[in-house]
Amino acid sequence: MSFEKDLKIYPDDILSRFLIRTSKKAFLSTLTSSKKKSYTGRPSISLVTTVAAWDGSPVMLLSDISNHTQNISDNPCCALMFDGTTGYSNPQEGPRISVMGRIKKTTDQKLHKRYLKYHWSAAQYASFGDFNFYKMEIDRIHLVGGFARSVWLPKNKIILKKQDWAEVADAEADILAHMNTDHKETLKLYGTKLLRKNGINWSLIGIDPDGFDLRCGSGIHRVNFDEINGSVKMYKNTLVSLSKSVRKY
Repeated sequence: MSFEKDLKIYPDDILSRFLIRTSKKAFLSTLTSSKKKSYTGRPSISLVTTVAAWDGSPVMLLSDISNHTQNISDNPCCALMFDGTTGYSNPQEGPRISVMGRIKKTTDQKLHKRYLKYHWSAAQYASFGDFNFYKMEIDRIHLVGGFARSVWLPKNKIILKKQDWAEVADAEADILAHMNTDHKETLKLYGTKLLRKNGINWSLIGIDPDGFDLRCGSGIHRVNFDEINGSVKMYKNTLVSLSKSVRKY
């Protein structure tokens, strides 16, 4: 199990998904809509909030009246940049990725609920008529892992196959309810012993085959697995194993 180690020692695929899963915001690059004739085709950059779907795809909540959404309606091809350089005295030494693909609306209610668990303040306007949820269909990723580490990765190296995430996604609501109702003390131990964070009231807000996310106050903290847990049985076994290990601290 991996917790507070240098991100740069992760393999390319795990590091890339880790950045998408832990970065709750990204910079969205779109091409200016043809409706703005003086600037048509010119690049435009916006700050957006994101959450990762179970397979690793970025999900967003966007307003129809925003500049970037109008650009997407003309041309869905765009890029997201996720920055993992926080804490590095020289940002050039830290990891970051540019994710290229196409952004499309998603009506998947489970993804909508997932997004709002991570961005709870968005609930106050998510139901407005001009807001819609979007998911990026990734084509490829450019990972820069610091000095002398730069690589292009295709979609199939980053995005998990359905067989690796579908079962866990279907069970997420039940697992969250069970852990948050019956195992509050275990969740606190995950946060204070494994992650070495302060806090009293811990809750599990999301799971995926790569790990899970805990909330304490306004902070979200990640526990990342060393291998993909693609089945419910494997996932539960990992949680039990973690539970036993934290009680030895």
